[in-house]
Amino acid sequence: MQLISAQDLRRTTGDTRSLSRRYAQGELVRIRKGIYAEKRAWVSLPPWERYFQTVRAVDLELPQSTFCLHTAAVIWDLELLAVPAYIHLAGATRGHAGRRKPTTSAACARSGQTGIEHITAYGIHRHRGNAAAVQRGGLLVTPLAETVIGVIAGEDFTAGVVLADHAISGRRGSGPPVSKDELFRTAFQLESAARRSWVAQVLNFAVAESESAGESLSRAQMHVLGFPAPMLQAKMRQGGTLLARTDFFWPKYRLIGEFDGDAKYLNDEYLGTQTARQAVLAEKKREDRLRAAGFRVVRWDWATASDPARLAACLRQAGLPSSRSRQPGTR
Repeated sequence: MQLISAQDLRRTTGDTRSLSRRYAQGELVRIRKGIYAEKRAWVSLPPWERYFQTVRAVDLELPQSTFCLHTAAVIWDLELLAVPAYIHLAGATRGHAGRRKPTTSAACARSGQTGIEHITAYGIHRHRGNAAAVQRGGLLVTPLAETVIGVIAGEDFTAGVVLADHAISGRRGSGPPVSKDELFRTAFQLESAARRSWVAQVLNFAVAESESAGESLSRAQMHVLGFPAPMLQAKMRQGGTLLARTDFFWPKYRLIGEFDGDAKYLNDEYLGTQTARQAVLAEKKREDRLRAAGFRVVRWDWATASDPARLAACLRQAGLPSSRSRQPGTR
């Protein structure tokens, strides 16, 4: 989307009033000081895109800023469990470090409403200390490995695994590759021994085979809840014929686990030439073949994977035993 800079507009046209007038008329949203966007376009953006456009607005307002932590992860196209609450900036001095409230605003209409009350806005979180910076899509960000380790060090186990799995996987669509060895070397440079230990737990658990954030989240939850570790991407065969490749498989219990993300049935990239209805029917026939071969199948969605109690109940109902719930080491 197009962001409008008041400074650039003044420099190129000499216009100093049109943005203020359009803002007052309710046509524009002021995202940051001197940075505007069309209100209709702003409201229609999905949350992740609105966050990224706020990052761009911050960069226009505060050029040469270095984005770090969760914001850098978004710029690196890494998977996070939730849209970050702040725009994270590195290099703050003692007096400037800390959180600042969002500045995104819109003029009130006659009804007394701005039209963006239901839209989440993002403030700035400035972090002390200088950080190395590299260019990524025209923005300055902390290097990939430092970004991954920095986020993991401050996250819980499940969120850390989702990020680590994606960082080392081959399914990342953009950006340079990063290996576990490189991440371990970067983690070793953390000053806190407790953080080094915490990050090592996450990295030791991370695998490149996980094919989605939902699968990574599910696997991490299983571990925390004390369920036995599954085989990943197992190929199920009968009489030499490939029946299916499954998300999770517990051979001892002949149990197959499948994470169903919406993208499987709604995203053109996944559907290929199939319609959503055809995809659902094909999945049902696939599951029927597995059951006919003597396997049991349990399925869950994102809402269940995100709720430990619901996932535990789902797996136990399918016959998978668990030890008492356990938490990996604390930071």
